[in-house]
Amino acid sequence: MLINGIEIDLANLEKPLLLINEDEEILFQRLMLPTLQYELIQCQLALSTRKSISLVRDFWLALYKDREQLYINSGHAMLYPIRLILYELVTKTEHFKRLSKKSLGDECLSLIYAVVLLQFIMQWLKDRFQNNMEVYEAMKLLYRVTEDDLDDEQVPIAREHLIAQAIAVKAIRYEVKENAQEFASLLYQTYNFLNYLHDKVKEQEGNETNSLPSMRNVADSLNLFYSERYTTDNPSFTG
Repeated sequence: MLINGIEIDLANLEKPLLLINEDEEILFQRLMLPTLQYELIQCQLALSTRKSISLVRDFWLALYKDREQLYINSGHAMLYPIRLILYELVTKTEHFKRLSKKSLGDECLSLIYAVVLLQFIMQWLKDRFQNNMEVYEAMKLLYRVTEDDLDDEQVPIAREHLIAQAIAVKAIRYEVKENAQEFASLLYQTYNFLNYLHDKVKEQEGNETNSLPSMRNVADSLNLFYSERYTTDNPSFTG
């Protein structure tokens, strides 16, 4: 299907960071297809490229499966150092572990959590590095389509690109360490938003439920949450 004018085949994403079986791959594709068709501009950073959707899949699987059943594919991880560092920094946090307890075994809930989580993280990273062109150029590949986006695994990675990735990984690690409180606040806000979605569903259904609306209906809640929690002049995006 077309995303940002580029044809993206969900069966031909980047290689997964985690060991994933064929049934799980097919399940993710089945869930993601209608999600992309909704064209949620509120989650554009998370759903804009083959690279970002691959990271959504990483988070989705980590939220969907029991942590004891998750294994990093070391061969694949070496190919995608930026995806790996983001995965490691996020999944070790307490708020992610709380979310994974709620979403365990629920493929739809895990997808909504993964998309919203990555959107918040990508926005924070974009804001943090927009004035650091060296890091920004490497980072933006996650959410900005390039002409060779579909062919980047068909040729050896250029030395310049390897260096850029290494610089970006180092910068991300440093930024999270030096701004640990802000990063924790970001994940706390994400956790709050997902609880906010649950509360909205409970108000509508009048009972306790762990279900959430479809991604199509998440858009209105995102807009309302942004307007209530965030200000447009807050560069940290943590409210």
